[in-house]
Amino acid sequence: MWPFITHTSPTEWEWADVPGDSHDEKRRQSIIDRLMELQANELLTEAEWFKPPQGHPSPALDLEDLARRLTDASPEAETRAPRSAESLLSTFFAEPPEWICLVTTEDPPGLPELLDAPDTPNHTPFPGREALSYRDHANVLREWHDRYGAEICYLDTHEVLLSVEHPPSAPSETARVAIEHYAYCPDLDQVIGGLPEVVLQVPTRTWFFWWD
Repeated sequence: MWPFITHTSPTEWEWADVPGDSHDEKRRQSIIDRLMELQANELLTEAEWFKPPQGHPSPALDLEDLARRLTDASPEAETRAPRSAESLLSTFFAEPPEWICLVTTEDPPGLPELLDAPDTPNHTPFPGREALSYRDHANVLREWHDRYGAEICYLDTHEVLLSVEHPPSAPSETARVAIEHYAYCPDLDQVIGGLPEVVLQVPTRTWFFWWD
């Protein structure tokens, strides 16, 4: 039984009938890189702190350089300090979650496929303007689970909160994961800020995502 907290009553969840093997390995391995390919360059060229000097061509994505630029552009990392669960919940939610749900599953990152959540209708990153599927969500979360021990602790119709066992700490890896966060959830700019602010979330043990 996998627990997660939520604002939505268990009676209101619509359980999905997911046929076949939900572990689409080819899709799983490509989804984060695909999102970065489609969105990262546009996001970076729009960022004032990443623009090359006038008259110079846009550089290839250099994670070491990006890490330096993100560090220089980021505000003081007050949020890097450990924070209580109560403090984190009050940051992201106007009201505390009301429900603890227990789901029978051997694949906790696959909860988006089981529960048809989160719904992200305004995030249409692919060339045909299709939205992220629930399988896309699950595969992104599986990737972060395998790399960093990220587990779903909160799930609702438009939000996910992850508890991260061993987040990245190296500057270049932190920079890459910040781009992954932003490519996966561009609406972070409405709750956390741009990439210089998102990069502060990456080394912490709590990753939050919300879609308008």
